[in-house]
Amino acid sequence: MADKQETEGQTAQPPSKRTLGLMVGGALVVATIVAVGFILPAEYQIDLTGFGKLTGLNKLGTPQPEVIEAAAPASAMHFYETPYRTDTITIAMPKGGSQGAELEYKVRMKAGDSIVYSWTTDADPKMEAFYFDFHGETPATATEKAKVVEYRQLTDVKSNGALTAPIDGVHGWYFLNDNDGPVTVKLNISGFYTLVPPGDYGNETGIKADGQP
Repeated sequence: MADKQETEGQTAQPPSKRTLGLMVGGALVVATIVAVGFILPAEYQIDLTGFGKLTGLNKLGTPQPEVIEAAAPASAMHFYETPYRTDTITIAMPKGGSQGAELEYKVRMKAGDSIVYSWTTDADPKMEAFYFDFHGETPATATEKAKVVEYRQLTDVKSNGALTAPIDGVHGWYFLNDNDGPVTVKLNISGFYTLVPPGDYGNETGIKADGQP
């Protein structure tokens, strides 16, 4: 009977090598499933199986964006009645002192409409003889006085910028060529506006955009 007595803390019959192998293999499988399905998506955002996306684990280790409620949404977003458009306008101006050496070209905008623009000339920048006045205006009516909003007045051969119209009306440029020779202005406008028909207020000279019928 003594030889059959088990020593305390010992197993009567150790598991076979096959059983040990199955136990170790099972443990490795479980560890792999845990690592691939849980740890990698949660800690490293590596989602090999898609389980992390399905369960949201892939977001645990990622700093979540802070949702900021805009204090004044109207200043960040604008919506327009007119469609977005872009135009190129080529304006040939004769030498200074001639008829047509000064003119205005504007587009029609409502308050809040926005444009970006860029214009250049082939005038010699050393001459400093090309002047522009960028402004917006509304004509006088029987009940209201005319309004003029000045944006920029300068002698230069180019200008680039953006404008959000502060008032309903026509917005654009007065150009004055004081050079001894003719000058061509190349104006590019993009945004939310409408062209002023040739001859109408803001385009009395009758200038047409390139390709305009």
